[in-house]
Formats: sequence, C-alpha cells, structure tokens
Amino acid sequence: MVSRRNVLKTSAIGLTAGVAGCTGNGGGNGNGGNGNGNGNGGNGGGNGNGNGGNGNGDDASGSGSDVNVGMIYALGGTGDQSFSDAANRGINEAVDEFGISFQDAGPQDSGDFGSYQQQFARSSDPNYDLIICLGFEHVSDLEENAAQYSDQKWALLDDSIDAPNVESWVYAEEQGAYMAGEAAAKLSQQEFSAGGAETDPENKTLGFIGGVEVPVVQAFEAGFRAGAQSVDEEFEVLSSYVGGFANPGAVEEAAISMIDNGADVLLHGAGAGGSGMFQACQNRGRFAFGADSRQSETASEFADVILGSIIKGVDASVVRAVERVVEGEFEGGRTLELGAGEGGFDLPWGVEIGDEIPQEIKDEAAATKEAIANGEIDVSA
Repeated sequence: MVSRRNVLKTSAIGLTAGVAGCTGNGGGNGNGGNGNGNGNGGNGGGNGNGNGGNGNGDDASGSGSDVNVGMIYALGGTGDQSFSDAANRGINEAVDEFGISFQDAGPQDSGDFGSYQQQFARSSDPNYDLIICLGFEHVSDLEENAAQYSDQKWALLDDSIDAPNVESWVYAEEQGAYMAGEAAAKLSQQEFSAGGAETDPENKTLGFIGGVEVPVVQAFEAGFRAGAQSVDEEFEVLSSYVGGFANPGAVEEAAISMIDNGADVLLHGAGAGGSGMFQACQNRGRFAFGADSRQSETASEFADVILGSIIKGVDASVVRAVERVVEGEFEGGRTLELGAGEGGFDLPWGVEIGDEIPQEIKDEAAATKEAIANGEIDVSA
C-alpha cells in the first residue's frame, strides 16, 4: 500500500538536508505504510495547517521509484477544499502512477515561500529531482531562487516566469468561468429551485467574490461576467475582493450583501474563504458555484446549494509535471498553457442537485466548452 503524506511543519527551521520536523495532519489525508514522517502529534482540526511528512511509492508499479519531488502549496496549505487540495490529489496520484517519493510543505505566511524553496533546493538527502510551487505567491521568491539554484528543476503552477530551469503551467480559468456564468444566467432567468435554494427571475444579478485582486483571480470574474452577458447583456455581476484566501467571514459578509442586492447565483475565487459564500447562500436560499475542486464533494455540507464547480486541471498538471521529469522530458523555460482543449478546466455539476439542473442547460454548457476549444468562442481574461 502506498503511504500517504503529512505536511512539513511551518516552524521547522531545521528543515534543511533531510527535510525533517514533521507532524501529523488531521485533514484526512492519512499516513502510514512506507511513509517516514517523524510524527510528533496531529492537528485534529483538519484545517490544513498541520504539517510535515512524505509519501513514497515502494509498492507502485511506475518507473519513478528513484525520483524525489518537493511540493510547496499555496498560502495556508492543504485543507482548503479547493486549490492546494487539488495539488495534493495530484501528487498522490503521481505516487500511485510512477512510484515517486515526495515531501510537501504548507506555507502559513508570505515569508515561508522563499524559505521552503531554499530548503528543498539545498537538500541533499534526498536530492529533489523536481520542486513544484503552487500559485502566484511563489513568483517573486522563485525568480530569485531559480537563478540561485540553477541546477534545480522547478515547476510553477498557475503563473509563469521566464527561467531556463522552470516549467510554468497556466490555466484558462476565464474559459471555465465563462461556462459557469452562462449557466448561471440561464438558470437565473427561469424559476428554478433545488436543494436549499431558488432563483429570482425578477433580477438579472449575479455575484463574484475573489480573494486577492490579481490577474489569475480577475480572470475568473471576467469570464463569469462574459458568460452571463452572452445570455443577456443586461446581466450585472456584482464583485468584491476580500484581501486574502482564508477569510470566510469576510466572504460571507460580501455574499450576504450581494444576495441582498439581488444576486441569486454566486461564484468565488477565494480559496478556503469560499466556505463563507456557501454559508451565505445556504442561509439565504441562493445558489453557488465552487472553484478548483469539486466542492459539492469537498464541502459536502453545502452540497444542497452548489450547482457545480470550475475545476482547473491542477491535479492533472501535477501528474504531468512529474511524468515529464520521470520520462526525461522536462523543458525549462517553457510555459504550458492549458485551455478547454488541453484539459485546463472542467465543470462537473453538483453531486446533490446537479441532476435537477435542466438537461438543456447542461448540454449547452458542453457545447460551449467545445466551441471554446475549437476557437469559435474567444474568452478574454
């Protein structure tokens, strides 16, 4: 049985040659078997702030049993039910498929990004064949560290830099958001109820809540608005940015304000803070779209209001990035752009109420995805 992982302890200053100082994580990822994390207690809260450990593929049938990968998540680490959790699924899939070993780290403040990058790059036991950095918050530190550790292979997900030893992976999130905006507007135009929510056909108003106002999140907003206005130019998309990706209280407050102003379907790009939007929708009987993971599953307590989720191909690109190293195909200095035709996103419908969405709307969403892939619809970020 392939062992699972914990997350490197944020305060583990001794995380140098061997990437040590590990604790258990109560986020549900499990550990055991061949894992060699030195547990010193667990975080039973399951909130992704716990930390340190590894997974290895001694029992896997892949060809990467001698490959070691370092994974550094987005701010807050795993347990966000969204972005970092998707990357965690991907690295564990890579363990299963290729037999690699990995260590991972969950930054808890902005100073951790550069520190973890350096600690992984300096390690000699193990020597990391690839270090994966998740999210735009890594960029400034990675530009410096990629130059300093020029023999180290790096993969940057969800942003790009120009460096000869870095492969960058970016996603057309605006395309997935366009599909969600189109479906949201079509549902909003009709009387529709399912689970714990209903639409308000009297208002042509939707809502978007972002974490930080940066291009990758603004692309969500732009695509969502464009999709809605492709149905009816009179649709208004209210928007708000709460200043971080772990602020559910601020997100809930923003969502309540939008609902009070007529929004009946909301989308977030707020990371772990998205739970606040789901809570507001559940309390006020309105619908939501999730992001980055299938949140009707990962945030199942809100499944009665989640229509679907825009999923970037984060987990798949982690597997592909690892595969390129295992197969000797890594190309530093290259940016791989993943859109509708390259597995860059998907829109799975909600596990609880998805079946109640009119089939016509779901068929039209599938047709829209194909049209985007074929270049018939151009979505601007």
